[in-house]
This record gives sequence, structure tokens and C-alpha cells, in this order.
Amino acid sequence: MKEYVISEKESGLSLMKFASRILSGAPAGLLHKFLRNKNIELNGRKANGKEILTSGDHVSFFLSDETFDSFHEEKKRVESPKGSNGAGSLDPDAILYEDEDYLFYNKPAGLRSQSDDSGRISLNDMLLAYTGCEGVFRPSICNRLDTNTSGIVMCGKSVSGLKKLNQAIRDHRMDKHYRAIVSGILEEDMHLVAFLDSESNNNKVLISDKPMKGYKEIITDVTVIKSGAGLSYAEIGLITGRKHQIRAHLSHIGHPVLGDMKYGSRVSLKRLMLHSYRLSLPQEILDGLEIVAPIPRDMREVINDI
Repeated sequence: MKEYVISEKESGLSLMKFASRILSGAPAGLLHKFLRNKNIELNGRKANGKEILTSGDHVSFFLSDETFDSFHEEKKRVESPKGSNGAGSLDPDAILYEDEDYLFYNKPAGLRSQSDDSGRISLNDMLLAYTGCEGVFRPSICNRLDTNTSGIVMCGKSVSGLKKLNQAIRDHRMDKHYRAIVSGILEEDMHLVAFLDSESNNNKVLISDKPMKGYKEIITDVTVIKSGAGLSYAEIGLITGRKHQIRAHLSHIGHPVLGDMKYGSRVSLKRLMLHSYRLSLPQEILDGLEIVAPIPRDMREVINDI
């Protein structure tokens, strides 16, 4: 018999979800059979798997060691890559806010949000290493920024925190603002409406001024902060949030983000002059706290020359 005591971070998982993570190699049908036959119990009682777990609950697996081991894959703790420059570790100065449920991080340009086939370290890898990745629940980032975009990334450190952040994102109840340096002189503030197709090839989206089949509406607000020397510095408000929305929408009106060669910038830089600057949370998350990520130095240097 194997028994697990539910931690605070795992509180909020359904029993079925917990069991599927412990016995990750078992098909759902077999897990339901285990529940029906009382091979899996919650607090010493028969359960159906729909129960929501709370801290201190006991989940017991009445299976032979051979059966348990055949379906159980031990989660290995994620270790930060070692290096003289500390690569792979979260920078304490870049943590904008942290508690038991949430972590908001000021991602630097050049760091991937999530792992891909390149094998390079990602912010999500660093988060797992930072939190220890213990137990069934695995902390995760909730939003992705392009590799060469900097700024606020939201992370859920508990089941409750992750659920609340993801639900607020799905319901579009977060007020997100970016800062961008764009090519050309923006003469006035703009409320932009267009239609975007994210299914195109080459990881590049298409924009249309008119509705088209398969295209989704995008709305972008642009507030000019300053202009000069052939550049403009602006705050960008995302009313909708689609893939590459800011980059493609600004390019569509003839003002690509500086350094964004994919969407028409004629200036090649190591990064995009785009920064996720300000995030206002809905009231049910940290009482509507506003998170602000300082403008990075390389962007400030360009802004000072405008």
C-alpha cells in the first residue's frame, strides 16, 4: 500500500487528476476500475475520482508493488544548469511579486518562455528548479512572451493560483499594457481594429482590415509617449490577445517594432524593442494588484535618443 498526504500546493486537484499523475502510465479506464474496486481510496473511503482534494487529505493506493511500479514514473527534481554566470537560476531582482500561489517575473529578452526542440533552458525550467518541483503538482508559467520580447510573465505556484490565473486569461479579465519603440513617427493615439489569421506558415500571422474566413478580430490601443528621430515610443494596450498581435498590427499600419525583421523592421537588433510593462489583475487575484516591470536598459538607451 502507498499513501500520499496532500500538500497545500496540491490542494484543488481532483482525485482523478492526482491519481493520473501518480500512476501516469495507467489509462483512464483502468484508474476508474481501481476506484470502483477500492484500490484507490480517499481518507479511508471509497471515492469516484471527482472529489476535490484539500490539504491534509490522505490518498491510498492498495496495489501490489509490481502493479504500482509498472504505472508509476517518479518525477525527477529539475536541477538548474551549472555555470559560472549562474545561467538557469531565477534572478531575485527580476521577481516582481511572489507568495505561496503566484510568482510574477520580469523575463529578459533572449530567454525562452517554454522548452522547445532546441534544448535551451527556458523560464519554465527555471521556475521548476526554483520551486523544487516536489510532489505531484508542477508549477508553470501561464503566459508566453516571444523569446526576444521582455517583461511580465505570470506563474502559478499552486493548483489554486494556476487555475485562477488561467481562468482570468481565458475570460480576458486582465488589463495588459506593453511598451514599444516603433519605426516612423506616430502622429496621434489610435484605437486599431483588424482581423488576424494565426494559421499561416513560417510562424508568421496575417492581418486583414476586413473580416475573412478563419480570421479572428483583434483590437489594439496605441498611446504615443514621444516621437522623434524617425522613431516613436508608445504604450500598447491589448484589448484582445492573439499570437504576435502587437507585432503584426503595428507592422500592418506601417510602424513595425524596432528590431522585428519578421514583420518589416529594417533595423536588425539582438532583441525586439517590445516589453510587457504593466499588468492589472482582476479583483479576485491579489485584490486587483498592478504589476509593473521596469523598462530594460537597452530600451531606455534608445528611448533617450528619441
